[in-house]
Amino acid sequence: MKKTRFLLIVFLFLAGEKFSAAGDVEHKLLSGQKADFLLHLEKNLKNSRTIQSKFTQEKHLSLFNDALVSRGLFAFAAPDRLRWEVTQPFHLLLIMNGREVAKYDFPDGKNPRKLQFPATNALSEVLQQIADIHQGKFETESKKYDIEVYQGETARIALVPQDPRMKKMISQIDIGFSRELDRVASVVIREKGGDFTRIVFEDDPRNPALPDSLFLIQ
Repeated sequence: MKKTRFLLIVFLFLAGEKFSAAGDVEHKLLSGQKADFLLHLEKNLKNSRTIQSKFTQEKHLSLFNDALVSRGLFAFAAPDRLRWEVTQPFHLLLIMNGREVAKYDFPDGKNPRKLQFPATNALSEVLQQIADIHQGKFETESKKYDIEVYQGETARIALVPQDPRMKKMISQIDIGFSRELDRVASVVIREKGGDFTRIVFEDDPRNPALPDSLFLIQ
């Protein structure tokens, strides 16, 4: 359950619908087509050894008319360095560097303060899952999720949790890709009860030079 809570906080659900958000008709790929598609997608995604992008996260709650919006910066360097920084409306930073994971806030608005984080293993697993998806490691994800692929104007992968505990919280994760199938464009998380979180990535050049300081844990 702790892992699920971190997934909802950190990570990225849109139910498996017949029509995508853009309104184009989707079709589900059959088993053989799906396997070929995932191999092609994994090859494309692995070409991105580093990623840096802005993200916008919208939390849609059934109790409110308006979404709760936050914005930030995401950076990744294969195979296991990741930075997730929320900059608006508050400042929060998560860093994964190999097996080490750290969380920071900014009480004075400038200088990071490292926070005590007892469930480091759970957080590390969630951050590693983010890294795996951006590298196209869907074979790894297939051990935890049932995977379906939908093809329309753009491609979408639907992940349905296999773990009964996670199913109580989350019904599905949808991952949207660029038209070129070379990057993750969006992730949508749908929870039981209808609430969902949508994260959209933008302004992400391929293989930018990233300084080691981005992933430094102090």
